[in-house]
This record gives sequence, C-alpha cells and structure tokens, in this order.
Amino acid sequence: MSSLYRKRGIFYYQGKDEDGNRFQKSLRTRERAEAKEKKEKLDERFATETPSTLAKLVEDYLEHRRRKRDRDELSERTVGSDEYVLPFFLDWTQEKYGTVFSDEIGDISFSAFKEKRLENVSPTTVGKDLRHIQSFFSHLQRKEVLSKDPLKSVEIPQPRRRQVVPNQQEFQALKEWLDERIEKAEKPKRTHLLMKLACHTGMRLGEMAMMKWRRGPEDVGTGHARNYVYLTPEEQTLTIKFKRKLRVIPVGQIWNIFEELKERREPSDTFVFSSPMTDSHLTVSTLCHNWKDEVKKVDALSRPYTSHSIRHGVVTHLLRQGVPVYKVGKIVGHSSEKITERYSHFIPDDLEDAMDLLG
Repeated sequence: MSSLYRKRGIFYYQGKDEDGNRFQKSLRTRERAEAKEKKEKLDERFATETPSTLAKLVEDYLEHRRRKRDRDELSERTVGSDEYVLPFFLDWTQEKYGTVFSDEIGDISFSAFKEKRLENVSPTTVGKDLRHIQSFFSHLQRKEVLSKDPLKSVEIPQPRRRQVVPNQQEFQALKEWLDERIEKAEKPKRTHLLMKLACHTGMRLGEMAMMKWRRGPEDVGTGHARNYVYLTPEEQTLTIKFKRKLRVIPVGQIWNIFEELKERREPSDTFVFSSPMTDSHLTVSTLCHNWKDEVKKVDALSRPYTSHSIRHGVVTHLLRQGVPVYKVGKIVGHSSEKITERYSHFIPDDLEDAMDLLG
C-alpha cells in the first residue's frame, strides 16, 4: 500500500520495490493536489510490474564485475574503482531524487553530478568516475534495460597523460636481450618466453594468461562477453577473442617459443601458462609481477617498461616499417583504426626523403 508524506514542505511517495522493501521518492512539489495526481500515476505504473531500482541494478552489476574479476577477466583495481564510484553516484542520486527506477535514469542530470564532483576532485578523477558509470550504463544497454546511453550528451574529461613507448633502439635492444638469454639458457625462463611473445605479437597480458594449447568446446562465438585464446598447431595460428573482438594471427615465425614452452607442459595442462598451484592459468597479477622483475634487468632500457608499453612499442614498430594502419590494428586487436592512428605521432616524419623526390 503506497502513501504520501511531507518532509521539509516537499511531498514524498512511499511504496515497495520488487523485493518488498519500502522506498521513498520525492514528488518535487509542495502542492497536495499535484502530489495526489503524481501518486495516482505511480500507483498505476507499479500496479502491474515494479521497475528495477537503480540501487538493485548497481548491486547486480557489481556482483557481475566481481565474478569477472574472479575469472581473471578484470583486475582488482578496476573492480575496486567500480565499488567506490558507483555507490558514491548512487548516494548522490538518492539525495537528489530519492529512489530512482530504471525507467527514470534518463531524467538524472549527469551534468549536475559532474559539476558537483568537480567541486572536490580534479577533472581527471571526474573523467575516470564518469567512464566507470558509462560502463555500467553500457552493461544495462546490453541487458536491454536502457535503450540509449544517458551520458551521451555529457562531455567526459579525458586524462592528460603521455603514452610511455620505447623508442626504436630500446625496442630492438629488448628483443636482443631476450634472444641472448633464451639461447644461452638450458631451460629458458618462462617469463622471458612470455616477454618475447609480447614483443612479436603485441598481445595483452590478459590474452597471454588465458591462452590454451588447443581450442576448447566452449571457445566459440563472438556474440557474448566471454574471452578465449587458443593455438591451432596444425596451422600455426593464434585465435584471440578479447573485448568482443575476434582476430586470428599467424605465429609460424615464432613457433619456436611455443615449442620451448611445450617442453615444460604437463599432460593435464590446458593453458600455455598454467599455474602449478591450481587447475587454471597464472593470474595477470602474477605475470605482471614476474615481468617487472625481469624488465628491470635490461640496462639498455631508459625505464622498466610495462607489458602495455611494449604493446605500444609493437604498434609503433610496425607503423615505422610501413605496415598499413588497418593491418596493425587487426594484429593487435584494436577496436578501430582511430586507436591505431593515435600512435602515428611517435613516428618522425622523414621529410628529407619526400623532398628528394622533388629533385
């Protein structure tokens, strides 16, 4: 049974959500007649099926993100940011609007939230917060809870940061350092083989972590969010389905890496980088830790480049060699050519060659 009550002169609607929990909703009026009219409309709307509350949608989404973290598809840091940003946003909406239902999300003033947030934190932080909220709404769109992105008209501040990319000499020096240690070692370190694989494919660390020796029965399709990576030894190719993008890349030229890794494979190992402690693969955090330990030993590098920086290095190296942008994007799995084109400013224009053509 719903009811009306007044708080600081404003009328509120009190009802029950889909779980039977009581909720309050500001009717944004001081006039009793208008409040009664709005109450009747809400009663009519909730009589058949109560829409999900924003709070319930946030709760379900966070549980979904935690499951992805447990499958090593998301980092602890990303989920931790979700767990901070979304409840903060939810508190703000409840303070400003009361209980918000799924069909009222479009009425939220995201510009007002952005301005309120800018009072206390930097534009970079606000941009990060809004991107987390936008990911939440993208999830709701995929679930067909929302028909469009409510943040589409809001300008999201972009981070001001310089991409850290190894120059041509450093990239070559790292490859030579790895080759030297792999050739000299009776049993090369698995991390060195992983680093060499990264230098020759531009794969993400998460992609390498979940790589299987062969295709599994569940590794099919693209119309879902699940990721998979597997080798096809007969064709010497690598199939990667990551971030809803599917690509198949030839790896025959570096097949010796997999032959070396195969030497330490146990019969029960499904994954190329299997964990000796579990039935699954090594986690991204473990691979990242191992990477950091080894890359610090390369004196020719100006800094201990991360695996993501080396991924950038692969892109710029291929672009320097004149490989078309669309091919580079297909190799590394960029979602669009625009992303690949961002790296073009790392490549100095050789204007002298162009001028020589003019005589």
